[in-house]
Amino acid sequence: MIELHPRAGPERVATVQVNSAAEVFSFAFAGHVGHDFAYEDVDRPEALRERIDLAVDAASGPTRVIRRRRGGMTLESTLVLDPDGPHPHRDTVSYPVRRLRSRVRGGRTTREVEDFPGLPDSPALRE
Repeated sequence: MIELHPRAGPERVATVQVNSAAEVFSFAFAGHVGHDFAYEDVDRPEALRERIDLAVDAASGPTRVIRRRRGGMTLESTLVLDPDGPHPHRDTVSYPVRRLRSRVRGGRTTREVEDFPGLPDSPALRE
């Protein structure tokens, strides 16, 4: 596991976690958790590099996290890098089992938006 804490914003923590037995590469920032998979040895370094780049950009650049929640459960989460820029990058994760379970229990779906401004001296976003 790697934890990234930008010097200009140490409260903004992004993590990258590798589960080599399952070939899963995870990234987390502000409640958003995204995954990538690399089953072939040749693909693993690139999958890890992409998760680390995503973590650096999310923790330092302008970032928006949008969550759809119902009954305390996150049903869908979208991370948007450079949301107001010319080429925003989106990473969306949906939880269909949670959505089904929440429909059975009922309740109202809410939408939460959390914006993180770019930090001074943050690296340029990658395209």
